[in-house]
Amino acid sequence: MNSKRTAFAATVAMAGFAVSLALAGCATQTGTPAAASNPAESSTADRTATLTVASTSTAAPGAPATGAVPASKVPSSPAKHVSPGLKTFTFPDGHISFAYPETWMVRTVLPPAGLPGVEAIVADAAGNELLTLANGVTAGCAGGPVSRQVLDQASVPGMKAPNGTEPSFGFVAENYGNGEAYFMGLTDPRSLKEGEGVSSWCNLIPTANGGLFTRVHFNDPGFPNHGAAKAWMATDQYAHLKALLLSLKYA
Repeated sequence: MNSKRTAFAATVAMAGFAVSLALAGCATQTGTPAAASNPAESSTADRTATLTVASTSTAAPGAPATGAVPASKVPSSPAKHVSPGLKTFTFPDGHISFAYPETWMVRTVLPPAGLPGVEAIVADAAGNELLTLANGVTAGCAGGPVSRQVLDQASVPGMKAPNGTEPSFGFVAENYGNGEAYFMGLTDPRSLKEGEGVSSWCNLIPTANGGLFTRVHFNDPGFPNHGAAKAWMATDQYAHLKALLLSLKYA
C-alpha cells in the first residue's frame, strides 16, 4: 500500500485498537478459512482477510478463483435471490444484534491488551471471512479529500445514534488520485456524499455503548472497474451481506 493511499484512507483514531482496525481496513492479504481459536489469543494478522471478485476478462474459463472468497458467478440476466434461513447473533453486552444466513458462521475475538470492544468475524459456509464488526469501540475518523461514487445506499433505522442521526448502509468507490478503493458497511450519511473533494469514508458510527465499526473485506483493489463491482451487486453474496448490515439493531 503506497503512501498516498495511506494519507487519504479513513483512519480509526484510537490508541492500540486503532492500529488493529486501521491495519484491517488497509489489508491486501489473501484470506484463509476461519479456524477455531481462543479469542483472547487472536491477533490482528490472524483475523485479516480479503474478498476478491475476479474479472471474467482476467481468469481462464473454468479456472478456480483465488483469494478469500471464490469469484462470484455473475448471472447473465437479473435473477431472484434465494432467501436463506436466518440466525441471530447478539454481542455479549446484549445491545447490538444482527441476522445472518444459517449456513454462515460468526466468531468473536477480543482486542489485545485488554482494550475496549469485541469483534465479530462473519464467515461463509466455506470459512471465508467476509465481514468484521467491532462493538464498544471508542473512536473517531479522520481523512483527506477524495472523489466518491455511491454504488448503493439504504437507511438502517435500527441503529439510530444517540444524537438522533440515522446511520446508512453504503457501498462506494473512492478515487484518491493514484488509485481506487471500495468500501461497504455502515456509515454516517456524510460519507455518502458524491463528487470531488468529499471527506474519505468513515466506517464508524456512534452508539450508546461507544461505537460500531463495520468492514466488508475487499482486496486492493476490490474490483478492476465499476462494471465488475455492479455485477457483484447482482449476486447472492452481495444480497446476503447487505441484508445482514441492514438488520443491525441496537436495544
